[in-house]
Amino acid sequence: MVIAIIATLIGLLLPAVQSAREAARRIACGSNLRQLGIALLAHADTKKAFPPRGVRCPTGSFYGHSWWIFILPFIEEQAAYDRFDKTGKASGTQYQPTGWLVLGDGMNNGHNRNVLDGFSLASAQCPSSPFPTFVTDADGKRFSGSSFVGITGSVDHRSAQTIVNYNGGGTFSAGGILPAEQTVRVQAITDGMSKTMMVGEQSGFSRMPDGTRKECRSAGLLTMSLSSCFPGDPRLWNLTTIGHPITKDATLQYGCNPGPGGPVPSNTPLQSSHPDLALAVFADGSVRALPESTDLTVLKRFADRDDGQVVGEN
Repeated sequence: MVIAIIATLIGLLLPAVQSAREAARRIACGSNLRQLGIALLAHADTKKAFPPRGVRCPTGSFYGHSWWIFILPFIEEQAAYDRFDKTGKASGTQYQPTGWLVLGDGMNNGHNRNVLDGFSLASAQCPSSPFPTFVTDADGKRFSGSSFVGITGSVDHRSAQTIVNYNGGGTFSAGGILPAEQTVRVQAITDGMSKTMMVGEQSGFSRMPDGTRKECRSAGLLTMSLSSCFPGDPRLWNLTTIGHPITKDATLQYGCNPGPGGPVPSNTPLQSSHPDLALAVFADGSVRALPESTDLTVLKRFADRDDGQVVGEN
């Protein structure tokens, strides 16, 4: 009898304990996003502009590095930033990439492979995410991914371009805080700092109609950014252009990302492992929980910095 009572009590308490743990993880996730927001704002204050979403390799024709590299000095990672090969001159390869690290490809940057082996950013991870912190390469080197993506804008922005090619294609925009190969000054955010998203979550699995789980985040490798093919190559590593609501529906995501450096669609939706919502940090540094029920029009207006369509004013 006593054992049965204890078992019943455990059964009643377990959901409450799990709920409390998730609440704590969500708070920690929001704190990490807040740190990213502070870092981006510190970059804007120091450099007089937000970082570009990424750059091509300055001395080559292959993949450059992402916005994550630019904010390292502002999240107490100056040493990693200083060691990172930002020019391609240390790669020792024909194409001199900076952001491509995958083993077995002669175009990878061997120098940065060594610099970033085992390197991770706590502020790049959501504690609720089921994804491992590291992607492990064939030779045992470990490279960090991320639970968060930068926002390039929305598919409705006047800068949006649609491309269809072997990578699945999609629509990409330069209407947000982190547009392609551009730097945005604070003065350019005419819709208001509190009305414009900078970074949002992609921390959970998406699902196919049969229930199969799919990894559809854009951040297989923190370093990855543009190639020389841009804008003919619309892959958005570590970024997304908002064209879908917050959803775990994998059918909206062009087959998802099969692994580090693989085809990354332009419009992977925000989604998370938190129940029914995704977190995002805005240009004023505030972190907000956006319900999955958030109207797509509202979400797209949050994504653009200067479309003149401010949420709450129409």
